[in-house]
Amino acid sequence: MDCQLIELWARGGEKLRRAVAGLSEKELQARPGPGAWSIHELVVHLAGSDAIAIDRMKRILTEENPTLLYADESAYVERLFTHDQSFDDALLLFEVNRRQFARVLRRLSDEAFERPGMHNKAGVVTVGRLVAMYVQHLDNHLEFLLAKRKKLGKPLTPETRGFAFIGSELLSRIH
Repeated sequence: MDCQLIELWARGGEKLRRAVAGLSEKELQARPGPGAWSIHELVVHLAGSDAIAIDRMKRILTEENPTLLYADESAYVERLFTHDQSFDDALLLFEVNRRQFARVLRRLSDEAFERPGMHNKAGVVTVGRLVAMYVQHLDNHLEFLLAKRKKLGKPLTPETRGFAFIGSELLSRIH
């Protein structure tokens, strides 16, 4: 497994924190587009989605070819009272979960990253593929978040945001 990819995954929390820095509660709740979610909803989604991803990786590492179930992200946002959940707690959970599980990822053998699980919609997935998918998942949502910031009159430029997006070359190394 590419150590650089693991470190990108591990630093996702600080990347997300920088992306939301300086926004007011009103701005976090606004829905300026693109997409229908507010930045608050997006951060709660990322925390929940990462918890599912980490659980999937743990199950793949500890069980033989476990069944991994699809989770409907839109239903989670629509039906789980996202705006009643704490933005600060969701951001902290995202950061801590990434840092904590990175300690496991750094110790795994290359063979462990190839362990499979069977997703009921996506088919066979491996630990390595999940790491790469969730690095990309964060970047995909950060593109929406940065576009929303721009519409709110609070843009972050590459110089001020302090992070770059992952390139497809790095992502393709684990296929």
